Amino acid sequence: MIMKDEVYKSIGFTKNIIICIYDLLLLFSILFFLSLPVIIFSNNELIGQNIFYRIYLLSIIIGYYLWFWIKHNQTLGMKSWKSYIVNKNNGKDLSIKQCILRILISLIGGHLLLIFYKHSLQDIVSKTKLVKSS
Repeated sequence: MIMKDEVYKSIGFTKNIIICIYDLLLLFSILFFLSLPVIIFSNNELIGQNIFYRIYLLSIIIGYYLWFWIKHNQTLGMKSWKSYIVNKNNGKDLSIKQCILRILISLIGGHLLLIFYKHSLQDIVSKTKLVKSS
């Protein structure tokens, strides 16, 4: 658990984007390998437009981020770049509601705010912050 009295050092724009790209590459490989059985057993039918397949992919994405943020306060990309995510309100672990809110906002382009402001939209709405490891 993260202590409230810790001094948080924000990560910069470049590091934030690199972490996002790293996590996207990892997530892409997970989605690829978990889609192989679906594609193999689809009998050469188009599955890209199937709503159940889309829900399946979305559940994998949500599961990836929920697992790492709730259990470890960092994804594999964050761990590689020595940073983690904290709850701005109390410095404790993130709630499931915060994590889901953060995921959904980032899926609609919440990182675009980083271009103009030093915090992403998902950080502002979910009251979280990406910080450097000490």
